Amino acid sequence: MKRAILVAVVSLITTSASANEMLFQFNNPSFSGIGYSSHVMTIYNTELSRKLALAAEAKAAALKAENDAKNTPMAKFVANLESRIYNELARQITEKLFEGVGTQVSGNFAFNGGSIAYTSDGQMIRLNITDEAGNVTTVEVPIGDFGWIGG
Repeated sequence: MKRAILVAVVSLITTSASANEMLFQFNNPSFSGIGYSSHVMTIYNTELSRKLALAAEAKAAALKAENDAKNTPMAKFVANLESRIYNELARQITEKLFEGVGTQVSGNFAFNGGSIAYTSDGQMIRLNITDEAGNVTTVEVPIGDFGWIGG
């Protein structure tokens, strides 16, 4: 038995050991350089998509807040009141221009930071509407051409 152990020990000592060389490689392309450009592009696209998502969320929140402010009962009331006032103002201007031809041929009044001036020569009514920035819009309406065509 001693002999068997001696043979086993001698055979182990005389056999050659074989092994591969151990190499260490980084898995991260930032350190190894392999695939670095695609790695950088992936990081860039991830950051960009997140920034765009945050900007879209902020814009949506601001739009929602603005719409919520417009839909309050007070805002609806003010909008309805303004609409009725503008309608009444337009009706009064129309009456002065068309029903009183010859009695009031010109006028001027300030309105909402601008002004409206009108003149009539019996044939044509001219409106000069000036806004807050000083831009002038001219509207000319012929007086004698109003009427329904047909029956």
